[in-house]
Amino acid sequence: MKKSKLVKAFATRDVKLEATLTDSEGSPLSGKTINFYYRLHGETTWSNAGSGTTDTNGKASVTVSLSVPNSYDFRAEFPGDADYEASSDEKDNVKIKAKTTVTLTVTPL
Repeated sequence: MKKSKLVKAFATRDVKLEATLTDSEGSPLSGKTINFYYRLHGETTWSNAGSGTTDTNGKASVTVSLSVPNSYDFRAEFPGDADYEASSDEKDNVKIKAKTTVTLTVTPL
């Protein structure tokens, strides 16, 4: 008789990554491309989460679906252009938890 292995299924959770791009005066830059990346904390290879274009407030975002619970590193990069130099920001060791649900039952006696 063949034994079957129990395979643990991981839940996923959508996570919004948002970056704000400003110039040296703090004014938002619109119409610029921001590239987003993520990786499991402790890994060395980044995964591409996509790119977004900044709005009039300098904000760009993407949504990525991640296995949870896990800790991740996140990165947003502006590659630079003819007028502005490249810049980036990272958030390391961010714990993304699995969602839970509480169901309350009320029973009159």
